[in-house]
Amino acid sequence: MKKTLILAVAAFCTLTAAQAQKTYAKIVYKAEPVVTNEVTITVDNAVSTDKETKFKLKIKNLTADYIIFKPEESKFVINGKEMKPEEKWLVISPNEDDWRVINMKGTGLNSTTSYSYVIDGLYKISSNTKGIETPDYRLPVTKNDFRTGNFTVSLNKLYKESDATNLKLNVTYNGDKIGFVFPDKAGVKMPDGNEYACVKSSGVFAKSSALLLTKGKGDTFTLNWDRMQGGKAMDMQKVEMFVKWNDTFAEVAPEHLKVETVQMTINEALSK
Repeated sequence: MKKTLILAVAAFCTLTAAQAQKTYAKIVYKAEPVVTNEVTITVDNAVSTDKETKFKLKIKNLTADYIIFKPEESKFVINGKEMKPEEKWLVISPNEDDWRVINMKGTGLNSTTSYSYVIDGLYKISSNTKGIETPDYRLPVTKNDFRTGNFTVSLNKLYKESDATNLKLNVTYNGDKIGFVFPDKAGVKMPDGNEYACVKSSGVFAKSSALLLTKGKGDTFTLNWDRMQGGKAMDMQKVEMFVKWNDTFAEVAPEHLKVETVQMTINEALSK
């Protein structure tokens, strides 16, 4: 009887070890969403092959502020070993969502049936951040570039006709914090004395969301206005216009949010 029991235990241990080392052509994972007061985090299409593990990380911003995600501050914890991804930063506008594919190279990852992804690098920036006071910018332009605080701005392209005005600008940040550019906060002062908010971009001028810049980095943004009522007195091709920057350019120190963890577990039915 005792011998039979020993053999049974040995067989069980052998089976367990074999299962633990089982490899798949591709492992498909499942993971529960993470919900906090600031964000909802979901994982889609999480898979591992021999050489890599990857997934689509979607972050929904539940606040009226901006959320930043720095992937290089997050980490995979696989069989006790920590590895950090190297993806681009993600900036999520108030009450919107965005995603980033997180990818990690390695070997033998198709034998990893479960692991943790630790989401550090989440930050919040107030949408009411006070901007840098910046002089008005005259259209048609009298100079192509200017400085405001630690930002350098230069004209890239200008379309100024009766039907629309589109202004495309290059911006570089040289400060030691984080530079934010909020194009949607800019307006234009017209001859009637009123200020008009810019409109959402479309087509070739489609880039208008907030920009995040670290020291020495640059990007482009656009400002757009459609045809205005008022006849010749408001004909944008013929009249003088002044861009009012308001709080477009700002330097900020982000608030670090709580670290969250997503647990990946194998979906046996979908794994091969």
